[in-house]
Amino acid sequence: MKPNIQIRRARPEDNDEVTAFAFEIMRSLGVEPDPENIDYALATLGKEREIPFRDFVAVDGELLVGSVILKPITAAIAEMTGFYVRTDFQGQGVGYKLIQTALSAAVETGCEQVVLTTNSNMTAAIRLYESFGWVRQQMKPDNGADYLYRLRLQKSV
Repeated sequence: MKPNIQIRRARPEDNDEVTAFAFEIMRSLGVEPDPENIDYALATLGKEREIPFRDFVAVDGELLVGSVILKPITAAIAEMTGFYVRTDFQGQGVGYKLIQTALSAAVETGCEQVVLTTNSNMTAAIRLYESFGWVRQQMKPDNGADYLYRLRLQKSV
């Protein structure tokens, strides 16, 4: 049966479940979660922060199946981070819906571009990013990730 995926704003009570599956995915790819630094946005999903993030989760009924976070860097640039989809829900359009929601939120807030960092072994996510038009940059990110991607936004996503 095809899942009935809904996207909504994340709530504080979503945090434990989302970080559990996201950290499991990271470890399966050989990446150790770092909730104090690079994974801070994910570790604080749905919670109040000094800088207002836009946190979204994908749900199938009551089950949390994905996450994405839009973090403002400047008035014109945001970072998309915390993008994870439960392994058993990958390939079913969940990631597409999450990214589409994050990009719509970026446009609504006046962003002109969205950046993200990722690791080279996250090949399915990289294919999805590139299908949206993200372009890999030459410079290597300083947060330990392998790649930096940038997407210039148009007024309608």
